[in-house]
Amino acid sequence: MMSSLGKAVLLPMLLLSTAIHAHAQTKQLTVPCMQKDLALLWDAVQEVHPAYGLYTPADSLLEVYDQTIRSINHPLSVSEFIAATYPLISALKCGHTQLKYPLQYTPAAADRLPRLPFQVLVQQGRAWVTTHQLKEVSTGEELLSINSIPVKEIIKHGGDLYAADGNNQTFKELFLSEYDGFEDACNKYYHWQPPYIITLQSKQGVVRTISVDTLPITAPAQEPLPPFDNYKDWHTSANTDYLPLRFFKDSATAWLEVHTYQYDDTLIYNKAFREIRENKVRNLIIDLRHNTGGDIRIAAHLLAYLASGPFQMVGDLWARVPDPGKTNFDPYFDSLKTSSFKESFQPTGIKKNNRYPVEFHAGFRNLLQPINLEEANHFNGNLIVLIDGATFSSGAHTAAAIRQYCNNATFIGRETDGGSEGCSGGTIQCLTLPNSKVVVEFPLLRVVSVLRHPVYGHGVMPDITVTYTAAQVVTQEDRDLQEALNLLANKAHTWH
Repeated sequence: MMSSLGKAVLLPMLLLSTAIHAHAQTKQLTVPCMQKDLALLWDAVQEVHPAYGLYTPADSLLEVYDQTIRSINHPLSVSEFIAATYPLISALKCGHTQLKYPLQYTPAAADRLPRLPFQVLVQQGRAWVTTHQLKEVSTGEELLSINSIPVKEIIKHGGDLYAADGNNQTFKELFLSEYDGFEDACNKYYHWQPPYIITLQSKQGVVRTISVDTLPITAPAQEPLPPFDNYKDWHTSANTDYLPLRFFKDSATAWLEVHTYQYDDTLIYNKAFREIRENKVRNLIIDLRHNTGGDIRIAAHLLAYLASGPFQMVGDLWARVPDPGKTNFDPYFDSLKTSSFKESFQPTGIKKNNRYPVEFHAGFRNLLQPINLEEANHFNGNLIVLIDGATFSSGAHTAAAIRQYCNNATFIGRETDGGSEGCSGGTIQCLTLPNSKVVVEFPLLRVVSVLRHPVYGHGVMPDITVTYTAAQVVTQEDRDLQEALNLLANKAHTWH
């Protein structure tokens, strides 16, 4: 579940809705131009990218690259070129490496693809109908196939249209479910046109096959379900602006939503934790769901109110080249982002274990060193952390730091998208491919988490995993929050 702000924050990340500007681009890209762009991208990945070889062996990545080059054997539109390239990007297994449309790009008529008349909830290789515009379909029915292709295969190919950290699947499930990724698979991979032949299984186990056509996006949803009231027993503070702080009716429990990190958050934290102390809160729910990151220094400020003792925010920082601010690919990188890198980080140029340690610039808070607690309004009670498949980047670093440094923390929800080992990040460069003008978001550093026992290739894991039904998604019932309150009620006699 997520707030409207959470959606607004995540949307700019998405593959098929980024960087749409004023000038039309209708020409198709030639095969030589696309292959030259791919060769440049591959060279940059091999030489500079910090995730190269971490989760997918180099020889396996080379196989995917070769397959991608072979598949580019006829002219493609920019949109088709992006879709054809994404399996290579996805195989790198870095959630900070994504493809964006050229800065001056408007979809051509051929790019205006049909909309499915239903949406789905994707979990564990299966899909259930959520909202829909079809009288002959019910929310909660399982979708078994489209045009004779099993749903499991559609999900697999749809997952290749977006990159995630390591072997994580929770963000890909979220992308397929909430941001039309399932529809993108039908359009971008299979190139289907309506009508669609879909096979469904009812809640009673009855299997049937029907033909459905697309409907206008303005068509009303069938079978509207009343929204669930998640806030009826909560009082919202008037002092924390866009980071809601709520107090449960028993007044001993508070719930603070923590969105992407930005400068003004520090002022809100000061107000929030003072109010938490004044209300004598014993149980605090920190909501990191759909926290897609931001300034990790702000995350460190949050940890200062929560950690059980002095803490680090970053475990290690390194690059694959002596100076990521000066490489063979500078002509294709964004010079402003290069300047930002130089202002924030100081390469040591010293090779150690095939890597080059990087330090924080003197003007940047040193997150590799111990950070002291906020004494005045420090929270010392029981902590519950809500996480999901869109807890990413410095949001996931926050989850890892809480896991490592907060003695009374319990995690509820789903595996974070950000890796428990850390992520490739620091400065996210923009590599512009010279022929197609497609922009590749390209991290320069490996930012290692502080978690001493991470799970290789996976995010921070919940102590209590929560799954949703299709009906709960449609009504926006917050099962994670309910599980947190149930835990507090059941453990009240043993927690202090």
